[in-house]
Amino acid sequence: MQRSCDICGGAAERIERIVENGKAVEYAYCEACYSRAVKGGVLPHEEAKRRLARRGRECPVCGYTAEQFEKTMLFGCPDCYRTMRAFASDAIMRTQGSENIFIQRVPFKKAQGKTKDGFKTADECSADDLVRDNVVSSRLRFARNVNGLEFPHMLRNKDVRALALLKGAEIAAKGVFEAGVHTMASLSDMQKKVLLERHFISLPLANNNQNGAVIIEKGNRPQMSIMVFEEDHIREQCVVDGHALNTAYKRLKSYDAQLAKQFELAYDRQFGYLTACPTNVGTGMRASEMLFLPALRRTGAINDALKTIKEAYGLAVRGYFGEGSEFAYDMYQISNSRTFGMSETDTIKQIEQAVIKLCYCERVALERLVSEDNSAMFNDIGRSYGVLTNAYTLTSQELMKLVVDVKLGVILGILPIKSTGVLNRIIEECSSSLEISNKDIGVAERDKIRAQIVRRILAEDK
Repeated sequence: MQRSCDICGGAAERIERIVENGKAVEYAYCEACYSRAVKGGVLPHEEAKRRLARRGRECPVCGYTAEQFEKTMLFGCPDCYRTMRAFASDAIMRTQGSENIFIQRVPFKKAQGKTKDGFKTADECSADDLVRDNVVSSRLRFARNVNGLEFPHMLRNKDVRALALLKGAEIAAKGVFEAGVHTMASLSDMQKKVLLERHFISLPLANNNQNGAVIIEKGNRPQMSIMVFEEDHIREQCVVDGHALNTAYKRLKSYDAQLAKQFELAYDRQFGYLTACPTNVGTGMRASEMLFLPALRRTGAINDALKTIKEAYGLAVRGYFGEGSEFAYDMYQISNSRTFGMSETDTIKQIEQAVIKLCYCERVALERLVSEDNSAMFNDIGRSYGVLTNAYTLTSQELMKLVVDVKLGVILGILPIKSTGVLNRIIEECSSSLEISNKDIGVAERDKIRAQIVRRILAEDK
């Protein structure tokens, strides 16, 4: 029977017999481990004894230990999952949970037409009616890693292997989307800020000037972005407007298939796709939708509604900029909290059903606002619309506050704007990209240009 190396666990090619405490003991090594120990001035059998004592709690490939994981909640390389299998399995269960999450189906009555005052109640709305104005965007992300390469947090300095990874990720885009490549080191702080606001990059990637890069789809309204050397080697993303996770899924799967032709992706039959953090192990997929929920907040029902969604569907609720960010401008991001033990399609169904349910709750809250004395609310909406359409200058914070009121007015059907998508476009065009295209002007001049952009877009909507 083939012996395994007592140092790395691979196939042994050399046997050493020594006497310990008066007894003959055999140790087995592969040539690479034996040579490495000798060259390092270490007795091979002493290294073997140390590794045997640590087996299952220390990766012989990258040297990462269970103790390090407990401090960082990150593994060192894909082989950590294979060489510390029992420990890795426990970590996955601890971080993702082992309970079964059942997909719930939410019944809806067929739409029966508008009420006499032109406002549809929650029960009169179809599912499409409910999500149309309240779901801002849908986002899908795949976390992928390459066998034989340490996870990004292990590489502190510039690594030539990162360039090969970036090149392969760029090649994978051929036939899927036209790629524009940007290294973090080549981008200014303002350019990074814009990409953060557009959700094309994350803050950890923005801070990785050594090896970080992003591939962004070219065009006026890009959907695809590929982050290279973020927390994982590659994070594929697709962001589309509205309630459209399946649209994003189809695009992302096309790229993912091409990426698998470029690299040997880290995959395990038991665990699925292997990731730096065990919270992403399994499908490696995060699906989320960004929701606008002003009525739930104004009626004081937002916390109960979000708690119900989290408990019933096992989902996570985050702020506008994702994990760790605050809730702002009545925007809430709903996403899956588990990637292990659920298929990609079931996860998408779960998110979609939870979002429709939440939008139903939002419509019920809106009914309450409409039925009560709402003259103050209508007054705020009218004033905000007046400022938005006539302001000579607008700060970015003032713009966002006005947009919240005006969006609510559009949903209620009391303002001459076709859809909330027009307001989403205003936010996008008035982001920090305004500052990039006008580097040499001051703050006051930027505020004037911001107001001009708003008036132009609203005029085009008429």
